[in-house]
Amino acid sequence: SVPKVPHVHGPGLLDYVRQVLNTTLSSISTIQKSPSLRKQKPRDSHKMKLHLALGFLLAVLFNQNLLTVHVEAGDDFVRTRGVHFFLNGNPYFANGFNAYWLMYVASDPSQRPKVSTAFREAAAHGLTVARTWAFSDGGYRPLQYAPGSYNEQMFKGLDFVIAEARKYRIKLILSLANNYESFGGKKQYVNWARSQGQYLTSDDDFFRNPVVKGYYKNHVKTVLNRYNSFTGMHYKDDPTIMAWELMNEPRCTSDPSGRTIQAWIMEMASHVKSLDRNHLLEAGLEGFYGQSTPQKKRLNPSLDIGTDFIANNQIPGIDFATVHSYPDQCRLSSSSEQYQLSFLNNWLDAHIRDARIILRKPILLAEFGKSWKDPGFNTYQRDQLFNIVYNKIYWSAKTGGPASGGLFWQLLAGGMESFRDGYEIILSERSSTANVIAQQSHKLDQIRKIFTRRRNVQRWKRARAKRRGGWHGLWKRVYSLSDEWFVPPGDYGLGSVIGPSIPQTTLQALLGHACFATSSDRNMVSTIRAHNLRKLCTVPNIAFIGNKDILVSQTTSVNSFRKQHVPNAINMLELNSLLKNLVKTGDLHEARQMFDGMPQRDEISWTIIISGYVRAMKSSEALLLFSKMWVSPGLSMDPFCLSIALKACALEFNLNYGELLHGYLVKSGFINSVFAGSALLDMYAKFGKIELGIKVFDEMPIKSVVSWTAIITGLVHGGYYKKGLVYLSEMRKSGVEYDSYTLAIVLKACACLGALNFGREIHTHTVKRGFNDTSYVANSLSTMYNKCGKLDYGLRLFDKMNTRDVVSWTSIITTYVQMREDVNAIEAFTRMQEAGVSPNEFTFAAVIASCSGLVRISWGEQLHAHVLRIGLSDTLSVANSLMTMYSKCGQISSAAMVFHGMSRRDTISWSTIIAVYSQGGYGEEAFEHLSWMRKEGPKPTQFAFASVLSVCGNMAILEQGRQLHAHVLSIGLEQEEMIQSALVNMYSKCGCIKDAEKVFNEAENYNIVTWTAMINGYADHGYIHETINLFKMLSKVGLKPDSVTFIGLLTACSHAGLADLGFHYFNLMSSEYQIRPSKEHYGCMIDLLCRAGRLTEAEEMIKSMPFHRDDVVWSTLLRACRVQGNVDCGERAAEKLLEMDPNCAGTHITLANIYSARGKWREAADVRKMMRTKGVMKEPGWSWIKVKDRVSAFVAGERSYPEGEEIYGMLDLLASRVDISVQELGSLLDLED
Repeated sequence: SVPKVPHVHGPGLLDYVRQVLNTTLSSISTIQKSPSLRKQKPRDSHKMKLHLALGFLLAVLFNQNLLTVHVEAGDDFVRTRGVHFFLNGNPYFANGFNAYWLMYVASDPSQRPKVSTAFREAAAHGLTVARTWAFSDGGYRPLQYAPGSYNEQMFKGLDFVIAEARKYRIKLILSLANNYESFGGKKQYVNWARSQGQYLTSDDDFFRNPVVKGYYKNHVKTVLNRYNSFTGMHYKDDPTIMAWELMNEPRCTSDPSGRTIQAWIMEMASHVKSLDRNHLLEAGLEGFYGQSTPQKKRLNPSLDIGTDFIANNQIPGIDFATVHSYPDQCRLSSSSEQYQLSFLNNWLDAHIRDARIILRKPILLAEFGKSWKDPGFNTYQRDQLFNIVYNKIYWSAKTGGPASGGLFWQLLAGGMESFRDGYEIILSERSSTANVIAQQSHKLDQIRKIFTRRRNVQRWKRARAKRRGGWHGLWKRVYSLSDEWFVPPGDYGLGSVIGPSIPQTTLQALLGHACFATSSDRNMVSTIRAHNLRKLCTVPNIAFIGNKDILVSQTTSVNSFRKQHVPNAINMLELNSLLKNLVKTGDLHEARQMFDGMPQRDEISWTIIISGYVRAMKSSEALLLFSKMWVSPGLSMDPFCLSIALKACALEFNLNYGELLHGYLVKSGFINSVFAGSALLDMYAKFGKIELGIKVFDEMPIKSVVSWTAIITGLVHGGYYKKGLVYLSEMRKSGVEYDSYTLAIVLKACACLGALNFGREIHTHTVKRGFNDTSYVANSLSTMYNKCGKLDYGLRLFDKMNTRDVVSWTSIITTYVQMREDVNAIEAFTRMQEAGVSPNEFTFAAVIASCSGLVRISWGEQLHAHVLRIGLSDTLSVANSLMTMYSKCGQISSAAMVFHGMSRRDTISWSTIIAVYSQGGYGEEAFEHLSWMRKEGPKPTQFAFASVLSVCGNMAILEQGRQLHAHVLSIGLEQEEMIQSALVNMYSKCGCIKDAEKVFNEAENYNIVTWTAMINGYADHGYIHETINLFKMLSKVGLKPDSVTFIGLLTACSHAGLADLGFHYFNLMSSEYQIRPSKEHYGCMIDLLCRAGRLTEAEEMIKSMPFHRDDVVWSTLLRACRVQGNVDCGERAAEKLLEMDPNCAGTHITLANIYSARGKWREAADVRKMMRTKGVMKEPGWSWIKVKDRVSAFVAGERSYPEGEEIYGMLDLLASRVDISVQELGSLLDLED
């Protein structure tokens, strides 16, 4: 009988193979001695023995091959795949409990048996997950008694909890902070910050204040990096921990919009994932719906708490969703039992459905329960609630849904009366609820087993199909070969069967390798002649190269045999040819297996495999192989291999490695090689080191077309378009004929410069040389004409293309977007898909940009879903375009979510998110990201600085603006056009018009952007004469005003009340400068007429303007009507505004004030009554004041800030002097509006 196959590789398997071989030989001897065999003809007898030997040997090889099919590595970490949890490749369901007290109790060694008892009883009832606190901040027996200072005894308690959970095979969810005051919570963090001089007005500043967030991040880092004194593992490496929880039930009631919590979760999820990629992460949410799904907010059991179940759980890094449910709490506490259960059903159904359809993540019911303190409580009610929850989870799990478990609140051990809160479950009391819990564990375990069994069956079927297909096909082949090359019997020993008289065939190779792998007896294999490896490789899974685990033995004897007998027969030319073919087909895995299994490798072998990795864009692996080649004895470097390594450096953005290779090229003299020199030039060009690239190029003794094309490409990609054209001219003078690649890159330079005539000349050359039909040249031609404004030419070339690839379509779509023909861009994208051409990342980036232009958020979201599905969402161009699209559609949180979900970010990414926050009014976030960019990202660009400078201007924070000004001076960006205009704008809005003038006068080069910023600055300050004089000087310095310049000019006329002069400039726009007035220009004119009291003309202009009449122009008219006391016109303006927004508080209040001013008290009262009926409330305005380097924010009527009572006391005193109340004083000052 054949011994049982061991589940190991290496020597253990070789021992097994030897045993099989001995068994085979014994069987053959037995068969030889049997009477039935003696009656057979010698040839048939020998043939049967040969088949038996082959059968056993092939079985060994195939068993080893198939063993790897069934082995699946498991690291014991819970993972997510789609809407399910998985553990070691099998479905995982979390039936568990909450026990917040575990660390607290375990910190006292005398109380640790209670922890052990709880885990033991939980495991006995089939519970698999426990959720507990990994925090205790300040107060009694703290874990963290001050920021960054920890109580080791408490930490040892948590160590013990994790070790005990591991012992009972229970996974842990560890929460890292608390929303509530118990165990410190966010209040403790805020108090710590206050003690350090931070002025914080609310506990919700936990989510906003950088100091507090720093404390929290440090706590997270400390916990994750904690070394467990019991298990000898760091927490972040321990699979006993299933997941981290950012906070227990985070809430931010001061910001019901949800933006604060959303930003905090984004930041902290990114922080946790940067420290620990092993564990899952969840936010600790209760499941309240927010602004992203307003129609579902009616399901919430209480008011807005600042969280958003959908948006918060869509944040990258949040691996699964959570929901909490206590129907006997909140607004439901006074409801009937039936109503509470009905709410529970609807609550769970909605969240499970959203997890499946919208989130596509698992969902865990992380807290639920019913208190025995409820009036009329009985155990049946609790069991009924548990059954509803468990049945929802069971049916979802059974049907492949996302509900993956539930954790009841809370589990206690016996003798813990002080921890009873009404919701506790003590399993040892053997209540009916304990039976419900155990039954749920059993049902989920059965589902797990069914799914696991189903996966195993499918795996077995696949393996059987592979085994049948491979076995029968190979056996049939071996059987026919043995008939074809049958050798007449001599001695019936195996040595004669495979003796030297057998031809050099695949059969010989098969038998020879089987013996080679199974025997240490050289005499047995010494008669095997070197075989042809090319024929050997035609046998699947048996060849030396194809199955190195068997045939490359680890034993000394076999290795010594291989060294003595194999290399002499190796044909390196054929081996390298085979390796090259594998690399060409793109099968790098097989190519690497062959390469690693080759007994001998030369320079060509190394170069082939390294070039394969470079071609597959796996540059890090390519450089690793090159480093191994560098230190391999007997190998020498050549220019071609070095050129490939330089390409890898360019792909990997590894400039240091590239510079080392540059030094070696100089030292070895390979710098004069065309291959190496061109690759070095290309590398420096891709790094933006144009000067170094030019130096390398100039020192090259021989410049080929590749070298010239490389330098021109580097210049064009670096933005040096004119210089690129100069080098093209030099190339032509040197007598080197340019190829199609050279012309294609030169056409790009023409497109970027708008050099239509030069582009046409290049077009002529492409026709003469026959390059115009080449796809990339045709694409470049079409793009060049499109960018030069000749869209008809570009479309004509596009239509004439024989084949339109993805580059062709992307070019035409991009052109439409740049020309703001967004509808045509969408249509072209649709036609592209109909033509069967798959879009790439640049296509999606362009078409997403078209959604930005159309402000079509629904289209943009569909495209976002599409790129997520095909795996392009993380590419830089797509992610940057998505951020821009979301910001232009007003979805700032979605743009931030894209940014924080990016695995890598470039300068555009950082600049875009800073601009998103700046333009969206989130100045604080813009500053934070600029600081983050300076610390961790690339060098900030002028675009990033200009965005934050605009924030300084809009928020009138002069000090920060001056600091930014100093910084741009230190890095030499002060003369950049964008920076100059941003500085002028910032100083103007901060009231420092003289500083703005100074920046303007120090500009070395005149440009219309800075000039316009100065005109707008004068206009905002009411300097009408300076504005007009500066405008008149434009033509003298050779500048032409644009549409923005006229906005400033018209604003100045409006502020000065110069209506006739304003009309003069309004007409001058189109008559002299051919600028078509935009909506903004009409807005300026309407404001001008309103300020001049010409309300009838203003209303007529609104009605006649060739644009959509939005709320801005009607609001301008309404405010003017209030000033002028025009009731009729005000009523018409208010009617239009209320049609657009029936719940606008400002419109109602302004109309009521118009009525009040004219003595129409009844009408004013009707408006106020209508506001109350609609539930319209005026949102209080916030004000900021800086006193002694401290910025404070407040609203009207607030008394919570320091000295608040004293301020109101002073107001009362002032009011008493004139015999009026504070409220009347506010009315006189018109504070209400």
